[in-house]
Amino acid sequence: MRFEPEVLAADPDRRIEVVAWLEAALAAVDPERLTRAALSQSPRGPVATIAIGKAASAMTRGAASAAEIVMGLCISDHAEDVPDEVTTLIGDHPIPGPASFEAGNAAIDFVRSVPSDVPILGLISGGGSAVCEYPRPGVSTSLLTEVATRLVRSGATIEEINLARGHLSSTKRGGLAARSGRVIETLVISDVAGADPSVVASGPTSPTAPDPSAARAVLARHGIEVTTAMWEAMTTNVEAPPSHITLLADGFDAAQAVAVAASDPVEIRSEWLESEVVECVDDLLSHAGPGVTVCVGEPVLEVDGPGKGGRNTHAALTIAPKLAGSTAIFVAFATDGVDGRSGSAGAIVDGATVKRGGDPRPALTRFDSAEYLARSGDLLRCRPTGTNVSDLWILWKPV
Repeated sequence: MRFEPEVLAADPDRRIEVVAWLEAALAAVDPERLTRAALSQSPRGPVATIAIGKAASAMTRGAASAAEIVMGLCISDHAEDVPDEVTTLIGDHPIPGPASFEAGNAAIDFVRSVPSDVPILGLISGGGSAVCEYPRPGVSTSLLTEVATRLVRSGATIEEINLARGHLSSTKRGGLAARSGRVIETLVISDVAGADPSVVASGPTSPTAPDPSAARAVLARHGIEVTTAMWEAMTTNVEAPPSHITLLADGFDAAQAVAVAASDPVEIRSEWLESEVVECVDDLLSHAGPGVTVCVGEPVLEVDGPGKGGRNTHAALTIAPKLAGSTAIFVAFATDGVDGRSGSAGAIVDGATVKRGGDPRPALTRFDSAEYLARSGDLLRCRPTGTNVSDLWILWKPV
């Protein structure tokens, strides 16, 4: 079991079952297996691989088991084993920093250096926007960091964030494809609504029509002034070859695995979680009936406090008092194993959480949900999962 056992102390039998659902969800979206299966369908010769995102290492291993990698670059937020022919770089996450800019520059150099007779295989997954970054001419690295920081803290959606910074970046919106001068066959593990490959990791190998006016509107909406230099960078069109992209999995594949594993009837809600956390919690409670309700997405959380937490722990602590005295269980789980500043993957709460932990309102006000949930024994801890298909929320009201 990849999850630490402390969260099983309360109501262990039912929590063991819920954790088994999460294990099934992660197995369904295992990047190594999915990449190997996709590439095994048609024989191919030697390839160069450029892997970017939280599933980069696993996707690289999957590619290596189905094709001959003669040179490769793997950029992620953590290190795992990869073949000797592949160089690993660790970028900063969730805000791009010096390591991210080093990785982005290396990615540009890499795609330019691949011999013309060696195909390039892109392996792209969520989390890649932060770990692999390099500014367009006229844009500073400090500006990219500031834009990302302000958008993340303001509660902007991932689509808004990637649209805005994609117009300031040399590695995004097909930037790597443009600098390679060729079509890059790309496999994608998605963490975004609609599994849009231009949004996953900001689409480094997925050429996307520019929309600088929309990007400027996002920045203005979140209080960021667009200077003349920024606008010139945003309106510079970069020509790139067309893309060849295959989607391997997204959050709804993980949700379907929960449906197969669960003992009670399951409803998978088709609406993507993208509103503010409290609004998403209220919407779930108003629509969920008996049985298991599963939601997929990345709700937004505008942080205004010094505490430790993430959108999933905040959601769990928000819903906990609403479950008081009931037999229901709620799980909020970041499938990459990292939920904001919480030091956890999320939480499992039940009808006795508030009894164990006390009044949750001070912790919510301080955005300190992780401290509270650690005290109540509800924090869900695990090592990085090596994948990323957004968040899973599960509400179980036993039939």
